Amino acid sequence: MAQVKVIKCLQFRIYPDAAQQVLIWKTFGCCRWMWNHLLDERIKSNKVLDGVKFKNTTPAHFKKIPENSFLKEVDALALANEQLNVNRACSKCFAKGKTPKFRAKRNERRSYTTNAVNNNIELIHIRDTENYLKLPKLRLVKIIRHRNIPDGAVLKHVTVKETASGKFFAALTYEVMQEEVQPVTEFKDVESFDYNMRDLVVSASGRYDIQAEDIHWYRKMEQKLAKEERRLSHMEYGSNHYRKQKHRVGAIHEKIANRRNDFLHNLSRDVADEFDAVAVEDINLHGMAQALNFGKSIHDNGFGRFRGFLAYKLKAQGKALVKVSWNFPSTQRCSVCHHINSKVKDLSVREWVCPSCGALHNRDKNACANLKQEAINYLNRWANGDSTLILTPEGVLSVKKPHLLKGGE
Repeated sequence: MAQVKVIKCLQFRIYPDAAQQVLIWKTFGCCRWMWNHLLDERIKSNKVLDGVKFKNTTPAHFKKIPENSFLKEVDALALANEQLNVNRACSKCFAKGKTPKFRAKRNERRSYTTNAVNNNIELIHIRDTENYLKLPKLRLVKIIRHRNIPDGAVLKHVTVKETASGKFFAALTYEVMQEEVQPVTEFKDVESFDYNMRDLVVSASGRYDIQAEDIHWYRKMEQKLAKEERRLSHMEYGSNHYRKQKHRVGAIHEKIANRRNDFLHNLSRDVADEFDAVAVEDINLHGMAQALNFGKSIHDNGFGRFRGFLAYKLKAQGKALVKVSWNFPSTQRCSVCHHINSKVKDLSVREWVCPSCGALHNRDKNACANLKQEAINYLNRWANGDSTLILTPEGVLSVKKPHLLKGGE
């Protein structure tokens, strides 16, 4: 079987000492400084030259200036990566007539990336309870290796970041050779999920129906978070007490996010292992959050993240996530006779009887059944070479957007 290159990222907790923490903070600041100065040059060059290739100033140019000697204290590859980030951002935004944003110190991006060159980065194993990560400028940093590195993996780069609670992590990106996954050709077991703001999702099989008490992680911690944020608002900005209290607030946010991610990872893993394909509705969650004032509830249950987790876990096994078009009448259509009942548009209607065949439907279960039927229809059309469908690199099968259709198909 053919071997293919796969990029894998493993994140580990690191424990830098006091001097190393100071150097990491300096690197964050220098990266922000480099982003702002390079971006300023790119914007001025783009306006003056009217779209002609800009002057490609590098971090080395800034280091030659005496008053910028502080840039020599930090990792040079971190600044070089910041230059690449600026170039990519400008290319993308200038093409759309937009401009990337400058970075403010109060909203500083607490991470930097350095590349593995000439063994400058290395994992050093002393014993099971003592491991170190060698990084440029930082030298040896204590690391908790809770996972093994794949055999034959080649280290490409490392991202060092500090979370809102003051914890430090290192994300190691490896290039691994593994056997190519063969796509599933027969979709025998198909599951579908209908979005439910209160209970997250309702499943067609009924085995993955989520209860409201199992989710709403933000709602459960909202009062405690509000209390700590009130304390933070009464402290002097920049003081030691302010910094410590900010870490307490960040720790609560992290706890909420960790609980949500853990639940969604476990749920998506169980579903991806059991079924050959999964159907979800391609609803615009961002639009719902803004238009219907449900932002807090929609962001809390994490349905968008659940779809993302499902997509890459299904793709890793050669399976597919089917996104049914948003204009498909999954709620209004009778799953038995396919009669469209427009009266079901009202969200207060939870159960209804089909006026055509007399079947009694639960609103969410009927939508799941329709999504499953439509997903099977998508899969059959895709197998027969239907050009109106597209399988994205992320493993998502959906209808092509209108601007991608040739000749108005």
